[in-house]
Order: sequence, then structure tokens, then C-alpha cells
Amino acid sequence: MGVRESEVQLRGQVRSQVQLGNEGGRQLGNEKNEEGGAGLTRRSFMRSLGWGVAGLGLLSAGVPSACASSDAASAADGPFVLAHGPCLQTPGADEMTVTWHTNRVGVSKVLYGKDTPDASAVASRDGLIPNDSTCHAVRLTGLEPGQTYHYKAVTREFKGYATPYSVKYGDTVESDTLSFTTLDPNKTAYSFLMWNDIHDDCKRLEAMFEDVKWDGVDFTVFNGDIISDFVTERQAFRSFYDASVSRFAKTLPMVFVRGNHETRGPMARHLSDYFPGRNGRQYWSFDHGPVHYVVLDSGEDKPDDNKEYAGLVDFTPYRQEQAEWLKADLASDAAKRAKFRVVFSHQPSAYGGLNDFGVQELRRLWDPIINAAKVQLWLSGHIHDFMQRAPHEGGDNAYHAIINPKDGTTRVEVTPEALQVTVIQKGGKVLTTLRIPAG
Repeated sequence: MGVRESEVQLRGQVRSQVQLGNEGGRQLGNEKNEEGGAGLTRRSFMRSLGWGVAGLGLLSAGVPSACASSDAASAADGPFVLAHGPCLQTPGADEMTVTWHTNRVGVSKVLYGKDTPDASAVASRDGLIPNDSTCHAVRLTGLEPGQTYHYKAVTREFKGYATPYSVKYGDTVESDTLSFTTLDPNKTAYSFLMWNDIHDDCKRLEAMFEDVKWDGVDFTVFNGDIISDFVTERQAFRSFYDASVSRFAKTLPMVFVRGNHETRGPMARHLSDYFPGRNGRQYWSFDHGPVHYVVLDSGEDKPDDNKEYAGLVDFTPYRQEQAEWLKADLASDAAKRAKFRVVFSHQPSAYGGLNDFGVQELRRLWDPIINAAKVQLWLSGHIHDFMQRAPHEGGDNAYHAIINPKDGTTRVEVTPEALQVTVIQKGGKVLTTLRIPAG
């Protein structure tokens, strides 16, 4: 089967998956925020509702910190370098997206293959390959489920046009030869990990990387507010991208779920250039083993006309658009065939003490669809504290709901018989364990 770069259609505009201005041309916002966004800290909603269990010693080997990665590679002068990545994103049974970043603009491709990386894929839109970007994202499609592929990210510096028919290139940089394994609907057992509400605190995230066993993990999830208001490009790298690449993301893919703080700041409208989702959308679904997964974008947590948004947001129709898509997706053969259906969104649905506008909208628009489709588990963040509810506990939910705290790791172990959910607080304390049987 052939591999090609799929086209990207961003909502409200059309752009390539790799189209992005460079660091020098897009240093937006106040310099004092470059170490991290100012960010609003949400108030605590309620105390943890789980039960404490002695830590299980779920530790892995330490790695050097990537939280304070050097910006020297981003200088406009000096050698042409691959500054950040590669990072695997948006996995599927027949696809994978490879992202990386150079210090100056270039023309990129991915070499790949099951035995050796001898095939080539590029990103293109309407027949044109981008040459004006420092961020690069190539989506490989037509892959085989459950297969290991070797790959290499390659960028050739583009120095400009002498004439419309004559261009100048510079040096070529490339990554090491790396590998990944595609997802597989026939796989019987694996795990995934989830974090959220990091708010640029990379050190906390790296500490949580050490709290868990990585054996058997097939993908990771970053469930929103990882970046605390997207003010400068380097925030994305320093908050989690570089640390993830250093720890796992060259060979183990991430699923990025947009949070409300990623919708804020001068870089928010360029988020898809860094985290392209699928087909330019921040909501999509995928299948792995006995589970159908749904990624939803819950948007902002206040009404569109709130003064904080300065008349620049339009999330009401966007959530409705997702509701219509969600109904169709959960009615698909893949969703119906799956033993389990799991939903990711940054904001949870409203219940109990959760009454903010955003969560009420999710309850109004998405809960009836999710209940009707017999979704078993909805995983969220947003309120910074741990919360848990069983089906029909304190609301009309027919599913289990877990809200991961800002200092927690949710680990889900998947088998055809059950989902085993464990929430681990930073340092190793287990906040809850939950077994959700099939059927």
C-alpha cells in the first residue's frame, strides 16, 4: 500500500500541516513570559474523592532533564540544525504523524520502511511542498496495523528564490534512524498513560514520568492545559515537548487534546502547526485493541461573549459541530464493534459541584450521545483535583468518569475482559483503582 501525506483543512482556513512561521518571525507576546505563560490558576473545586493506597514503587530509570533545553539551536545564524524532535503524534492502525522543528525554514520529508527507511513521504497542499516553515509535520498513511516501521526525519534548508524558477538550498539535517509501531485493532493487551494541567511545569511532568512503569505502554495522552496560555513558541518546547521527546516520544506516540488555556494567547491560532491532530482538526477517533477512542475539544470554559476573550472566540457552534460528528462516530461500525468506548476531553461533563458554563455545555450537548452509545469511560482534567464517579452517581451519566489531578498520572491497562484504571499522584501514591468489565 502506498503512503502519502493527507491534505489538511483547518477550520475556517486552509493551510498545510507543516506551514508555520519561524521562531524569529513569530516571537509574539511579552518576553518576560518566555519561561512560561502567565496562566490563570484554577481554584480547587473539591477534595479528592478516591481512597489512599500505599505507593507501589512504580519507578523507571531516570533520564536527564529536558525542561531547560537550550535556545542556542534556534538562533538565526550558526549551523542549520534539527532543534526539537522528532516527536510521534496522532497514532492510528494505518498512520502516524512525525513532527520536528528546525532553527530555520526548510523543505522536509520522512524516510520510512518496515525493514529500512527507503521510502519517502512529504507534506503537501494542492501539489505544493512547504518551504517557509521551521515546524515540520509529515503524516504517514497506508501503513499496516501492528507493524514496526523505521523512520528518519530529513530537512533541507531553503535559502530563497533567485527567480521564480531558481532557488537556493543550504545544508541538510536529519534525525537518527528511529522506529515506531502502528496501533492494532487486534491487539489483546496494552496500557496507556495520561497527564493534564501541567501549565508549563515541566519539572513536575518529568517527576511523574518516573512514577510509572513504562513496560507495555503503547501511547500517551496529554489531556489539555499542558501549555499555560500559548504566548511564545518556546513555551511548547519547554513545557513538555522536549521532555517527552527525551523520554519517549521518538518511538512512542502522543495524543494531544486541546485545553482551554491552549486557546489563549497570540500563538493559540497556530497550535495545529505544532500539534496537527488529524486532518487539521482537534477532534478525531482511533482504534487500538478492543477500544474505540474519541478525542474531543471542549474549548473555552466561559461563554463566548465573556470579556476575557475580547470578541475573538466562537466555541458555541464548534461544540455543536462536534456533537454532530460525535453522534456519527459513535454510530460507526468501529465504535459498535469495540468492546470498550473511551472518551478524552480536557473539561469534564457537569455534575455535583461542577457547574461552570463549559462543563454544563458538555453535559447538554455530549452527555446524551455518550450515554446512548454506551461509552464506559470518560477521562478529563481541568479542575486540578482528583474526582471520580460511577455510572448514575450524582448525575445522569451512564459511564465512569475520572478527572485526573494536575499532579497525577492516569494509567489504563486494557484487555478484552476489562479496563483497569489506576490514578497515581506524583511521588507514587495511588489515589484509586477501578476495574471496568466488558459488557
